[in-house]
Amino acid sequence: MTLRIDPTRALPLQAYRDADVFEHERHTIWRGGWVFVGTVDQVAEPGDWFATELGGQPIIVRRDQQGELGALANVCAHRGTLLVEGAGNDKRFQCPYHSWTYRDDGSLMAVPHSGDDDIDKADWCLPRYRCEAWNGLVFVSINEKVSSLAERFAHLDPIVAPHGIESLHHWTSQRESETWAANWKLVMANAMESYHLFAIHPDTLEPYTPTSGSYYIAGNAHGTATGGQEKGQDDYVLLSLPPNFVGVISNNAFLYQVVVPVAADRTTVVSGGAFAETDPATSSAVGSFLKRTAARVSESLVPDFLPEDKAICERGQLAASGDFEPGPILGVERVLVDFHTYLAEAYARESAG
Repeated sequence: MTLRIDPTRALPLQAYRDADVFEHERHTIWRGGWVFVGTVDQVAEPGDWFATELGGQPIIVRRDQQGELGALANVCAHRGTLLVEGAGNDKRFQCPYHSWTYRDDGSLMAVPHSGDDDIDKADWCLPRYRCEAWNGLVFVSINEKVSSLAERFAHLDPIVAPHGIESLHHWTSQRESETWAANWKLVMANAMESYHLFAIHPDTLEPYTPTSGSYYIAGNAHGTATGGQEKGQDDYVLLSLPPNFVGVISNNAFLYQVVVPVAADRTTVVSGGAFAETDPATSSAVGSFLKRTAARVSESLVPDFLPEDKAICERGQLAASGDFEPGPILGVERVLVDFHTYLAEAYARESAG
């Protein structure tokens, strides 16, 4: 189904409710380009891996024994069983069903009880996907024809580089997730723009990062940097990297929100952050103190505004069943023009076949 978008106007409500639109997005967006999947600290050591999915395709993101990042299909080539769940550290992956075993480069190394069957192991390797990192963020693309991540975000490098976010450490212990009853595009648009702060967050965000202090820095369909005044601090920088990542750089920290589509009207929202200190071992008394300190820093940087965002996004989803003539995008929410251009280009690729 083709969905036509005017980037200078709000999205048609069909974009939030239509199951066919959602299914097409799985292929044109989530399987068609770069998607944020995690952070380098999740795969810091050789053998580290974690399981996730892109547009319904199960994948493994791993760091091999040579220290290289990569991504593999998380589906056994024998009968399609999920190989792993969660995260771990291994040199190989073994299917729990019939014990077909793969090296961490995806090559098949063992087929138990194959007897006289003619199994050419080279024919049954796990598919490998593009996997690259940018400033500590890991992205995967199932589409091998996409341009490099460095090229995609080149326009943002001069803005991000002075903040040194690549040296910050992502604390997985501080990550939280929740499922909202709203389409993923509603959640992303809300996270990107600062126009709503004065109305939705009058006590939590507006006093510290006022709507009137927000401004556009630079951007295009691949990513946008906006900024804003922050009470008692240098201006913050907000990075919007479609389709699923929004992060704010502020006060030697990088706090982010990630969306994971579940259905046309449901989205898992993951929040996390990177700080100057590494995540200490929980068994260490000093480590426990530092973790508590980081939690307090996180809370002081960002008050508890997510329930307010959840409520307004779910309210928007309730209206998605009605008729609507898309209204104009204002200058204060210019980041949405870039996001809508990204969507328009994706739907145009679908229409072109």
